[in-house]
Amino acid sequence: MAHHAKNPDSPTLRSTPFARRIATRLAGLLCIALASVALQPTVALAAQGDRNKPITVQADKKVTRYQEGTSVYTGDVVIDQGSLHATGNKATLYLEDGELVRAVLEGTPATFRERDEQGNLVEGEARNADYLTAQGEVILTGKAWLTRSGDDIRSERITYDLKNEVIEAGDDSGSSRVEMTLQPRNADSQE
Repeated sequence: MAHHAKNPDSPTLRSTPFARRIATRLAGLLCIALASVALQPTVALAAQGDRNKPITVQADKKVTRYQEGTSVYTGDVVIDQGSLHATGNKATLYLEDGELVRAVLEGTPATFRERDEQGNLVEGEARNADYLTAQGEVILTGKAWLTRSGDDIRSERITYDLKNEVIEAGDDSGSSRVEMTLQPRNADSQE
């Protein structure tokens, strides 16, 4: 086996300034990648994690029909569960096996605020808000308004899929208009 003598005057790849810069940048990128992977599960599961938290409801009056699995709350209703905060004049909660599967809020307006699966704050209001917890979907009807990441949308009907980040507004009949305001995402585009 041939033995190569090291020449102290010839630089190795590891000792050149270029190689040191590349190694430093790669190490930095690796740290950033590992940090983002470590943080990802907590952000991505924020809204889903809310489902395991207790639900608190405040109202002036409550009627529960155990055989139907419904509770109807009236008068200044406030519902909280994790990041979800909802208000209305009336709320009907539907439970299956002790789990909230649907909440229908009525109000002037009914409102909600929650963090979606990506950690974005989503706020909305309408005359009626139908929150389907298992599907992670909110259906707003009657002077509906929704905002997410600074973008606003208004229509008579808005459906927001929190899990898949899909917003659908308006209806097929064309009887209501959709109004959207989008915020610039690029700092260079702002004046």
